[in-house]
Amino acid sequence: MGWVCILTVMLRESLAPSTLILALVITLIVVFSGLLKRSGRLVRIVDSMKGLSSRAGVSLALAPALIGLLPMPGGAVFSAPMVETVLGNSSIKPESKLAINYWFRHVPEFVWPLYPGFILCLSIFSLEAWRLTMIQIPMSVGAILAGLIFVLPEVSWNINASRRISKRSVLNFFRETSPILTVIVLMFALQGLAEIYRLLSGHNIPLSQHLSMTLALLMGIASVKISGNIPSRVVRSSIVESGVLSTILLVFAIMAFKGILEESQTITQIRSELQSINVSETYVIALLPLIAGLVTGIAVGFVGSSFPVVVSLIPPDQNMLPYVVLAYGAGFLGMMMSPVHLCFLVTQEYFHTNALDSYRQFWKPALFLMIWIVIFFMFYRVVL
Repeated sequence: MGWVCILTVMLRESLAPSTLILALVITLIVVFSGLLKRSGRLVRIVDSMKGLSSRAGVSLALAPALIGLLPMPGGAVFSAPMVETVLGNSSIKPESKLAINYWFRHVPEFVWPLYPGFILCLSIFSLEAWRLTMIQIPMSVGAILAGLIFVLPEVSWNINASRRISKRSVLNFFRETSPILTVIVLMFALQGLAEIYRLLSGHNIPLSQHLSMTLALLMGIASVKISGNIPSRVVRSSIVESGVLSTILLVFAIMAFKGILEESQTITQIRSELQSINVSETYVIALLPLIAGLVTGIAVGFVGSSFPVVVSLIPPDQNMLPYVVLAYGAGFLGMMMSPVHLCFLVTQEYFHTNALDSYRQFWKPALFLMIWIVIFFMFYRVVL
């Protein structure tokens, strides 16, 4: 490809309606998360979680997981104090505290549709949010099981906490999380209506998935603004100060990269090379996201850098969903073991742990989850 052709493809893909609305959706997510923090609602959500369970083990797993519903870099720093509070003056070593906070913080990432990496995956593979969520639920279950089996046992035998579940705290929790719940419920409701319309009329609503996300996020932002009496200038400043510009440029770059790969027939050449040396595409589909996750330490990083290649390596005569699960799972494992993962770094700093000792906490749950993902990949290939 000549430079003129490359620039033409980059411009075409960057200005495509699907790319522009994808950039808008991810921008709104960044603004929404920023407003939750600026309004003080995030702190109130954390406080309201303290009365949700009477058992220490449940509280230790639940607090980071619920904070994981908020898609913000370094979000583990908000749940780390909660983990420390539940553990109190116990003899649990700092590395175990880190493992609890870090691992359970990310179990929703397979299924939660507010994560930029999840949304980018939808666009690259042209999938509906509900379909990817449903197919990935077992992966989140596997991550939870890995945490319960390998991360929490030490805590369960050393901590004996007994608190009454406060009805007031439960109601307060739902009140404080109402903007998040509004976004999720409205998004799936609008996508459901679009699907019903398609079934009745036989016509698709263009970009219905991204449009439903946009409307739901706008409602969520309006809810936070109105309930928190946030001035409009704060909303405007959050657009500038929340790293929105870099996020938009990243989306444009990823989609342009995807377009160049398709236009240049690079993937066809890669597939031919792999076949000539008898390397299965399945290994590459797993290995590329794994390496990308290790290098970038963030979901949008491994999705954006490897999935444009992965989508073209999937055998055309097979269902893509099993390969999506395999690729996402491999990328997730790479991300979790990455030394540059921001959540790991901030949690390590909070609990003052040694990096090597901290990583020793993860190899067992990571190995368990890897086997779990491979089993479901093979299962999905048979049943789908």
